[in-house]
Amino acid sequence: MSDLRDKIELIFENFTRNIYRHKIKYLVLMFVMIGLMSSSVFRLTVDTATESMLHEKDTSLIEYNKYRDQFGRTDIITVLIEAPDIFDKQFLKRLEKLHNDLKKKVPYLNKVKSLISIRNTHEKNGTLYVDELMKDFENRDLSEIKKRALKNPFYSNYILSSDKKSTVIMLETVARVSDNPEKERSTDNIDDDLDDVFDEEESVEEDDSWHYISADEKAAVNAAVRTIIAEYQQKKFKLTFSGGSVVVDIFNVTTSADTKRLMKIMTVVIVVFLFLLFRRISGVIMPFVIVNTSMISTLGLMAFTNTPISIMTNVLPGFLVAVGIADAVHVLSIFYRKYEEGSSKEDAICYAMGHSGLAIVMTSITTAAGLLSFSIAEIATISEMGYFAAAGVMLALIFTIILLPALIAVTPIVRKQTVAKENNSDRISKVLLYFSNISIRYPVQIIIVSFFFFIVSVYYICQLEFSSYILSYFPDKHPVKVDLKYIESKLEGTVAFEVVIDTGKEDGLYDPEILNSIERLTNKIIRIKSDSIYVGKIVTINDIVKETNQALHENRIEYYSIPQKREKIAENLFMFENGGTDDLEQICDSLFSKTRFSIRTKWVDSVEYEKFLDQLIKMFDDEFKGMAKVTVTGLSAIMARTIPAALKSMLDSYIVALFVITIFMLLLVGDFKLGLLSMNPNLLPIFMVMGLIGIAGLNLDINTLFIGSIALGLVVDDTIHFMYNFKKYYDITGSPEEAIRKTLLGTGRAMLITSIVLSLNFFVLISATLNHSIKFGLFTGIAIILALFADFLLAPAIMMLATKEKEVAIASNN
Repeated sequence: MSDLRDKIELIFENFTRNIYRHKIKYLVLMFVMIGLMSSSVFRLTVDTATESMLHEKDTSLIEYNKYRDQFGRTDIITVLIEAPDIFDKQFLKRLEKLHNDLKKKVPYLNKVKSLISIRNTHEKNGTLYVDELMKDFENRDLSEIKKRALKNPFYSNYILSSDKKSTVIMLETVARVSDNPEKERSTDNIDDDLDDVFDEEESVEEDDSWHYISADEKAAVNAAVRTIIAEYQQKKFKLTFSGGSVVVDIFNVTTSADTKRLMKIMTVVIVVFLFLLFRRISGVIMPFVIVNTSMISTLGLMAFTNTPISIMTNVLPGFLVAVGIADAVHVLSIFYRKYEEGSSKEDAICYAMGHSGLAIVMTSITTAAGLLSFSIAEIATISEMGYFAAAGVMLALIFTIILLPALIAVTPIVRKQTVAKENNSDRISKVLLYFSNISIRYPVQIIIVSFFFFIVSVYYICQLEFSSYILSYFPDKHPVKVDLKYIESKLEGTVAFEVVIDTGKEDGLYDPEILNSIERLTNKIIRIKSDSIYVGKIVTINDIVKETNQALHENRIEYYSIPQKREKIAENLFMFENGGTDDLEQICDSLFSKTRFSIRTKWVDSVEYEKFLDQLIKMFDDEFKGMAKVTVTGLSAIMARTIPAALKSMLDSYIVALFVITIFMLLLVGDFKLGLLSMNPNLLPIFMVMGLIGIAGLNLDINTLFIGSIALGLVVDDTIHFMYNFKKYYDITGSPEEAIRKTLLGTGRAMLITSIVLSLNFFVLISATLNHSIKFGLFTGIAIILALFADFLLAPAIMMLATKEKEVAIASNN
């Protein structure tokens, strides 16, 4: 094994010498490669939308796309308006003006609904009319309009608040946008007349080139709404707006702003500590070149493949900084030491690469292989994280192995006058010797204490529960959280589950049994009001059928019901359809074969949505068995499926990653027993940090699981460096004590410095705006420190006992 290792080290030395002597050629090659990969980086986009988490062929996404192609988007922007009297003429004039401004000035709008445009179904002389409630309101008796509005059950928790003292404007964006702006029909041209109403489906079909509305286009909608309502904001005309796209947009903007600010602070931290470590400008600049080229090249690859930054991949830059810095520091710490001892630059970098090259390759391959385990995930954004994080790790390896020696070759480096031997009296050496002596003297005690921490951690890990609640990412006093909670206190529901009921036959919705089933389910589901799920409003075709039936019977309340004759239902729907509104198009298809059942709930944890989704599926399947095909979709349903699936998928990927990493550790150590034992320092820090999360009373969400993935990558790196050097020195000296001391005094220095730098780097995130970033930074920083202690104490302790046991076994055989 040692002969093979010596041969590989010689290969690294010779390869590095070739790079050094042909530095210009390699520099040109590297920068051409970097330029090509990073050329697309400016086209990189951000998309944290729920639907973007799914693969294109995912059944849930396919069903959702069918839904929005038929009925439009489910994500509504809600503007709450409060005033002393919402039926006052001056208020209504201002509301009308706001309604029209939103309609004209907000891009990508399909519908604007408010008290001004809400339908009013009534009969006159045997003819059914469906017009606007506030039509010509200035010349009408407002008290009569108010009376009609307050009595209409459809308006409650829809266009009027639950207490009927405030009203809302609902903005529905288009689902699809033409790729040819000249063909895109603007809502500026929408007439109130039915003949001129914009039909989203028909306009898209005229142009085969289109896309579903993007995150940037949603952001443009939100910005326009925000600007307009600011102009109308008054003490007696109080406006509050929110919605799913608003929350996601603010999340994206805040994350982007935080990333820019925090990256600057992280840069300062890295610069300071690299300078303190190496006392050289070159020791600061060269690691930064490696880190930044790796990061920009990886982001460029994402842009080239049209892969946006997602809620999963937004941790990628920080992770690549950690990997790139660690690789460069391990090489440079040995290079500067040899250079200051008197070696030439060429000999020093060749020695450094020969000494650390194989370990760096093994750490990179192991980390990349572990990350690639995420590529098998069912969730697209987790797969993307696996692919691009692995690509970034391998790019950092290539730039460390090739670009770093070439940069050293062309960089003037002044030799410092230092003692040409290991100075065990310096502070770092004292710290390293302290740890080596403890692990040598008390290996049994260290293992017992570690086992105790492991047991305690497992106990608290078992208390953890899955969770994914985007609102919890925001501080309690953040405006987006305050506004959404406030609107929900008035409307009792801002997000929707959409159920598509397909009878499979033309005019199937005329069947009274179908509508009776819809009514029974409506009465059951509307009563679901608990801490976990609160159903505030249900909108179905029955609302239209019942209000039409009531209007045709002198508006008597007892006729607000479903006719029990097929012909009567068909007649009512026909009269409504020709009454002067397109509302029916928003609730069923033109063949009356399928309809939507819209359930509005308060925004809660996606894990609760998963339970509610299962409940809905069972209820609808039981009710419509043999009568109709039922599909539950919408953004809430996607959240209910994808977020919990993402959490479980990540756990599955961890198992695969640990298996892959174990195989690589066995190959590196060359001993089955030692290889398995060496996994303990990898696992303990992860178990401990997850245990700390449990002690803190937090839940397992996507971000806390990513803490484990980054910790695993960094822990494995340091453990491989320790095991590689320990094995090397043990083969030379035959003494585990001496091997531990030499390992910690050699590669231990780089491990200590990189761990301090990286933990401080992640601790910077504590100053972030969003809670999930704070939590991520705090626990990742703790994980890195715990990993360092594991590699400085537990790994040496295990090697002490394992090698002693091996020596005893050999002696007894002899």
